[in-house]
Amino acid sequence: FLFAYLLARIPIVFPAWSVFSSPSMRRTFPMHTNVITLVCLLSLGRVQSFAPVFQVASFLDSVQAIFAPAGGQSGGTNAAKREELKEALLDECRSDTGGNMKEKRARVEDMIDELAPLSPTVNTAASPELQKEWLMAFTTEKEINFFIDLGITPTSGVSQTIDGANLGNLIEFKRGGGLSVSGELSAAETEGDGEPKLRTNFVFTEANLDLGRWGSFKIPPVGEGWFETLYLDDTLRVDINSRDDILICTPK
Repeated sequence: FLFAYLLARIPIVFPAWSVFSSPSMRRTFPMHTNVITLVCLLSLGRVQSFAPVFQVASFLDSVQAIFAPAGGQSGGTNAAKREELKEALLDECRSDTGGNMKEKRARVEDMIDELAPLSPTVNTAASPELQKEWLMAFTTEKEINFFIDLGITPTSGVSQTIDGANLGNLIEFKRGGGLSVSGELSAAETEGDGEPKLRTNFVFTEANLDLGRWGSFKIPPVGEGWFETLYLDDTLRVDINSRDDILICTPK
């Protein structure tokens, strides 16, 4: 019966002998195969408990994984698609807008719509992956793009640090100094227990304008709202916020 189980569980090794050799049958009947094998073994008194059978099943599943065709798993397909979309999105972020941010935003949004469902992190707002220093790759925020478009700030000079409940935004100036804003973060309430936790609330509490040799000045912090992290892994973060702006970041 162990040999029969092997034939049923690993059709790729014995394709001509297995009644479950077609992909559709393998998807439908693997659990039935386990149950039938277990019942046969127990009925013959070959095993006294479930544990040895589960150990054999675990071993055979491992063997089956070794012989499975490359790329045959949906997880592998999703991972490949995810990396392809990430690369295309970052390429679009780095490309010249040609002065037309509206068209570029539309292209970015289309890519985000494809990428977001493939996020390996579900509850992004509660994920440790969010806790780090991030470099901005793209944004639609007019205030940030104002500094970049005028050449005051390099495209790589905008960063955001999330450390626990603390938020720090920094816009560096090419000739020294910069604008920094600090704030506090809190988890937003979800509509239902099963809803993914994507949204984080923020309140700015302090702002500082550093003009280098001309001095540093405290300015009133203005702003509060939320951001939703639609996609998150260890190399990419994609947000949309309460002002309907997009922020795409990579780790520093």
